[in-house]
Amino acid sequence: MTNTSPEQLVEWSKNHILPSGMPLGAFAKKGPPASAITSEAHDIHMKDVNGHKYIAGASSAVNVNLGYSNPELAQAAYDQLIKMGNGGFTPGGGSTASIEYAHALAQVTPEHINRFMFVHSGSEGNDSAYKIARYYWTIQGKPEKFKIISRKMAYHGLTIGSMYATDGAAFRTNYGPQPPGYVQIPAVHCYHCPFGKNYPGCNFECAESLAEAIEKEGADTVAAFVAEPIYGVAGTLIPPAEYLPKIRAICDQYNILFIDDEVMTGFGRTGKYFAIEHWDVKPDLLIMSKGMTGAQLPLAGIGVSDAIFDGMSGAAPFVHFHSTGGHPACCAVATKVLEIMDRDKLVENSAVLGERMLAGINEMSDHAHVADIHGQGLFAGFEIIKDKGSRTSYNPALAVPRKFTQATMKQGLGVRASVSTGRIQVAPPLVATSSDIDTICDILKSALDDIVLD
Repeated sequence: MTNTSPEQLVEWSKNHILPSGMPLGAFAKKGPPASAITSEAHDIHMKDVNGHKYIAGASSAVNVNLGYSNPELAQAAYDQLIKMGNGGFTPGGGSTASIEYAHALAQVTPEHINRFMFVHSGSEGNDSAYKIARYYWTIQGKPEKFKIISRKMAYHGLTIGSMYATDGAAFRTNYGPQPPGYVQIPAVHCYHCPFGKNYPGCNFECAESLAEAIEKEGADTVAAFVAEPIYGVAGTLIPPAEYLPKIRAICDQYNILFIDDEVMTGFGRTGKYFAIEHWDVKPDLLIMSKGMTGAQLPLAGIGVSDAIFDGMSGAAPFVHFHSTGGHPACCAVATKVLEIMDRDKLVENSAVLGERMLAGINEMSDHAHVADIHGQGLFAGFEIIKDKGSRTSYNPALAVPRKFTQATMKQGLGVRASVSTGRIQVAPPLVATSSDIDTICDILKSALDDIVLD
């Protein structure tokens, strides 16, 4: 534990940190609020440098699946570090830890996905998946198939390659011109349908817009379509049951790859190991991170289907590596995560407690300003709306939701307001108990009563 005072930490942060997501001028003058600096965290609780303890109701960035400061994961990292702190860097080689983890991972991924490349973050995972898709088509003799199609409201990362698949001017402005090869289609959001339709009395224009975009761009120029099976950063939005099967059929019809971005939804978050399993849809590439190590160490992976790997195989090498990609300590921790998840039945816990949490949140559904509640496993979200009758959202989108998150924090619960939609996201660690879930739901209801809405 540090003995540095909160005031000194704010001052050092102001002088030495290049922050993300806030005006730099204001930060350079004042630094961050002390309440934004975390001093320690255990189980499902965090504590800031002022000593305020609260439930991590969004698992930080929906990634601390096994709780904070898990001693078993710390021990796994230590044991590996004193055995071998880094592995070999030989093409085709690796460490015992990374190879053992790849084998263990293949036991829980969809049965057709058995090969993996390891990087450090979800953004890198997206970059790598796009590169794999383009390489695949080049090896297939179709190098002109390079475009990546994503959706409005999507989040796929903020590296220079992934951020153009991510939606939102705030994420993409001020960084130079957009490179060629990125296309976006309308979102799937039934409550605020971009086509003005009502589910199920629609023709799934949201899915059909993919076919229209492929036709417009030319199928011979499109490499892949990438999507989160359940919107994550947008605030937990679940598509209708028919959507993803239709997307898979369209990808097959036009001979493009389907990339499943499970960075937030993977590893039990939704009550199944991977969210795509809820629809029995088979992706060509699967991106994962966050829950791989329970966010104790940085690790991400790209799972490649057997068919795609076979199509990539030839005389040409796939040149893509990182000095610390698949770091042995990260992989050792990730292997321990799989052991703990199996032993403690955390996927099942997510499913069971997710139903309890959704039922608790649904008790707010009669409130005049609560709408569009979604939940799958320990992954839920809802909108605090201005007018239910007209489905009119508050503007600016974040002003009222932030009042709500401030109210929950005062009562000891940290939840997240989506920066893109303003939706409230609730996603506690998978090690939460039924008592924890009841406390979370009670605070949500109480906080709703504490804020003034018009």
